[in-house]
Amino acid sequence: MPGKAELYRTTARLLGAMDKTGLMLRYRYGDRRLLENVVLPALDRDPAVGTVLLVGCAWYTRHYPQLLPATDVITMEIDPAKAVFGGERHIVADMAHIAEHIASGSLDAVVCNGVLGWGLDEPNAIELAFSGAVNCLRPSGLLLLGWNDVPPRNAYPPSSIAAFGKLEVADIPGLRTHSLVALERNQHCYQAWRKP
Repeated sequence: MPGKAELYRTTARLLGAMDKTGLMLRYRYGDRRLLENVVLPALDRDPAVGTVLLVGCAWYTRHYPQLLPATDVITMEIDPAKAVFGGERHIVADMAHIAEHIASGSLDAVVCNGVLGWGLDEPNAIELAFSGAVNCLRPSGLLLLGWNDVPPRNAYPPSSIAAFGKLEVADIPGLRTHSLVALERNQHCYQAWRKP
């Protein structure tokens, strides 16, 4: 049986071939559709956004860099086998080590969706990840978080993370709200903040 890396490479090749025919397989859930159809395009239209870090890669995120054509996109994923689903500029690393890979004040936005509570679970790692992300943002830079507000995924909600105390509440790109439950069944929330 092939290993995980070979399985992901095969999946990426098959999905790439399907994409070229115009049949792009995507996650069907409303939270992903909102991110893909509203939030990321609004982020791309923002003239203040030049460089974006997308944290977390999977088969259903492979096209996210294409949704930001006017933007320099960097992807980050802890699992080296999932690098095939990342962008041209891809970092294989745990988000807790973000500061080792990205210069201070160099990002206009960080999009971290489906990572908190899904691998980024330990309090020290969570604080390192988000304090590092805040450090990597330029002044006025945006941090967009997507997380599930249900046990056990919500053991460390944003309100308990000290790094978020260094940020100001902001509107989610394309929406006029700081916080939104985008999918009721798992309480998938989007929330946005800006670095002062």
